[in-house]
Amino acid sequence: MRWTAVYLPMRLLTLLLLVICAMPAAEVVNANVASEELAPVIPEGKLFHAVITVKNPHDRAIKISKIDSTCTCAKLEIASKFLIPGETTTLAVDVETNRRSGPQHVQITLYVSDFELEPIEVMSWWNVRPAVTVDAIERGKSPLERPADNGWRDIYRYVSHERPDEAPRLTKRIRLSSPPEDSPQGGLRVEGIDYTGKLWTFTSADQGNGSILITATATARDEKGLLPQGAFVETVTVRTNHPNKLKIELHFEATIDYDAGRAAKDPMGMPPGMPPMGP
Repeated sequence: MRWTAVYLPMRLLTLLLLVICAMPAAEVVNANVASEELAPVIPEGKLFHAVITVKNPHDRAIKISKIDSTCTCAKLEIASKFLIPGETTTLAVDVETNRRSGPQHVQITLYVSDFELEPIEVMSWWNVRPAVTVDAIERGKSPLERPADNGWRDIYRYVSHERPDEAPRLTKRIRLSSPPEDSPQGGLRVEGIDYTGKLWTFTSADQGNGSILITATATARDEKGLLPQGAFVETVTVRTNHPNKLKIELHFEATIDYDAGRAAKDPMGMPPGMPPMGP
């Protein structure tokens, strides 16, 4: 079989390209973007807002009876709760980006009143470009880089339960850094640390790579040279030179008694009046 090249006139080829470019892109349904890789980038502190097209995939009319999500931080509002088969509506998603960094997502479940039908799953993805990251450094790990485990990133609340005679264990290391493209002129600096309590002593050190290491050490002692017993719920304010994050509030909750290690302590348990720090 012999192949013959077919040459299109330049004018016709240009016309075809214009028609292809003018064709509307496929509408994204039940997500804010087609994939996680296409998630928008939002500066820390700016509200993430998305309006998502939601489609009724069932062959009968539905009523959305309940909306649930994987994060209580999300404010959700649906335009219409009644949808005929194939009909679409919009779901508005708002999430604060303070104290967050990197890839974020919320999975939203729309339950319908007909229990025979599956709920509608909706995804929302975005990335937060942080002004200043605040990471906890695990004991024995290097503080020069951000923790590889996301569970140690964006930590603003530090919970401890130690014995009075084990003071060396009551130490916290906190790493601050700014992305190179968002770092203040001359580099990130800690201008001061405001703390009115007596349990902790705070120091900060420039690590020479654009990051800062804050060390919190329990130095208070009673007349026997032991840590004072009791519950200490305190707030520390770190002042920086970053124009978009001049103050960073850190919450320290330390319980010191001889029951430490005997009973499990829920690190996510909230004391009265303490707002959640985020997911």
